[in-house]
Amino acid sequence: MRQHHNLAAASILCMMASSSLIITRSAAAAFTASSSSSSRCMRHLPSIQRLCSTNENNTGDHRASATWQNPRSRWARKKHFQKLKMLEQQEEQGKSSVASLDWESFDFSDSPKMDKRFKSKNSSPSDETCIPDHVLNTISTDSITYQTYLQSEANIDQETSRRSIKSQSEILSLSPDIVQRSIDILTPYIQDRRMERIDEVLNQRTKHTRFLYENPSNPSNVFACLRTLDSFGIQYVDTIVDSDSYQGKAAVNQKRGMRTAMGSAVWMSIRQFGSLDEAVRQLRQEGCLIYASDLNPSALDVRDLVWDVDFDDDDDIVDKGLQGGDGLTDVEDGKKLTMQRPICIVMGNEDRGISDEMRELADETFYLPMCGFAESFNLSVATAITLAYMSAVSTRVGNEDGYDVKGPLRPGDLDSHELQCLRLKGVLNSLAQRRMGKALLKKGECD
Repeated sequence: MRQHHNLAAASILCMMASSSLIITRSAAAAFTASSSSSSRCMRHLPSIQRLCSTNENNTGDHRASATWQNPRSRWARKKHFQKLKMLEQQEEQGKSSVASLDWESFDFSDSPKMDKRFKSKNSSPSDETCIPDHVLNTISTDSITYQTYLQSEANIDQETSRRSIKSQSEILSLSPDIVQRSIDILTPYIQDRRMERIDEVLNQRTKHTRFLYENPSNPSNVFACLRTLDSFGIQYVDTIVDSDSYQGKAAVNQKRGMRTAMGSAVWMSIRQFGSLDEAVRQLRQEGCLIYASDLNPSALDVRDLVWDVDFDDDDDIVDKGLQGGDGLTDVEDGKKLTMQRPICIVMGNEDRGISDEMRELADETFYLPMCGFAESFNLSVATAITLAYMSAVSTRVGNEDGYDVKGPLRPGDLDSHELQCLRLKGVLNSLAQRRMGKALLKKGECD
């Protein structure tokens, strides 16, 4: 009779556990003590204890117990948590990629035209229109709201252009004494190894050649071009950003990313112009020859370009070729030559190339030789190839005591004040926290 009693008790406990009733561990212990003489009941104890533990953890929650019991529901929960984990990882990767827009190490992303690293609060449409990106993509291009957004973008472009030109003129307008005092105040906060690196790089900079990009669209290409120019010692870069040339939501978004790319090039001197006429007028005032990359029938091979062009003190072009140089006289007025004309290389848009106006205003157009089925080079690749040709024809004539540089790339041709101003800019960019610079200069009475 006792054996039958124990079997009945076991059956009752199993039914109670399977119906999600709460069974405490004390009840399970009592059952264990009462059924110690029955080997058949002992086989059920592990299952009963697992059921008791599950019911204790899910007290009052019938759905949790049902999920535990249903293998399909358990699999669905597992897949759901895996998806959440994957989304979290993607978000973390996105955050890390935004923070990895580094000047010294940069790689193209899987989506260069929409690279999230070029998203900046300063270039967000919410600055003036308060329209989030995901809402902007749903607005019709014919709506008043979208037209207002385009106008705000044009205002931002104009302000960026004004600020870029003003910043360059302001730093060069500083007196040599203020620049030197500022460097002396900030230098103790920079590591010696960093200062040596700044001096080494700046001593290889050239101002004889500069590059101009006409309405580029891909921010990744622009950033890669700037890094390539930096590697070849080019200090000065200009861009033309005509707001009317960027049509469509995708083009405007890429233009915003391009502003971030140019703003990240803190080691270079970049000017942004709002129109082609404004840019060409400024370059002409600086005496630049304009060589534009183009595929028109009259374009020259880049290897046939004349890089050394002299002009005298009244800006008359005297000679085209290596045989011309300082010390020659102009046949017409007899005035002595003072320097050779600087060069500006123009690169057009990735899809359209240079504009018709630029083609007419350029002193010469050139092309890069190709022998494959591809029709054109990527913008950053074209920049690198052009610089490689320019580097190949740039030579030094002389010895350690003194030498003369010929060709488009002439490292070390910055004047002393210009070099010191760039040195101050490099020191400010090398501080552990850039906001420290203003406070330190104020403290040293050199604001």
